[in-house]
Amino acid sequence: MPCYQPENVDEQRGEGVFDASIAALRKLNSVGYGRGTGLELDLVYNPLGASLPPDQSELESEYKTALKTHFDIVFDRLYTITNMPIVRFLSQLKREGKSESYHELLVESFNPASVEGLMCRDTVSVDWEGRVYDCDFNQMLNLPLGGRSDRFLWELDSDRLEGSEIALGDHCFGCTAGAGSSCGGALDK
Repeated sequence: MPCYQPENVDEQRGEGVFDASIAALRKLNSVGYGRGTGLELDLVYNPLGASLPPDQSELESEYKTALKTHFDIVFDRLYTITNMPIVRFLSQLKREGKSESYHELLVESFNPASVEGLMCRDTVSVDWEGRVYDCDFNQMLNLPLGGRSDRFLWELDSDRLEGSEIALGDHCFGCTAGAGSSCGGALDK
């Protein structure tokens, strides 16, 4: 649910996605998700276009108010994620002539406090054939673990992974910009 406003969701995800999302969230609420039953319901926000997400806690409060007021929907947490300049989004940026300015925004917004919580420091991403990557984004770019040749999950020695080299690229600035970004949302709260 990239936004609590129908126009933004439909523009970003396609016509009718907002209404379908609201229907799905209502179904989840009706069976206990997000209602303190132990069945958690978390939402994820990413900005529309070439900008950084706003403050995660402030936006979560706005989401909770808007969804409860207008749709009687409740949820547990909202995670904010930065748009990564890879694949489809990078193509969009190039079409709009914004790839360089977005890259500059990410670089200028580098936040050293985000580095400790980066997913590439303690998580690996595994594709359907067992190849491993430093993160989901490197997997999308087919950039193998540590930037070396393909390695498979069954070849890894977990004791030797800690402190090993991480494959990096310009897209990595997306995870370190502003409050930082990972699967768990903002890194620098």
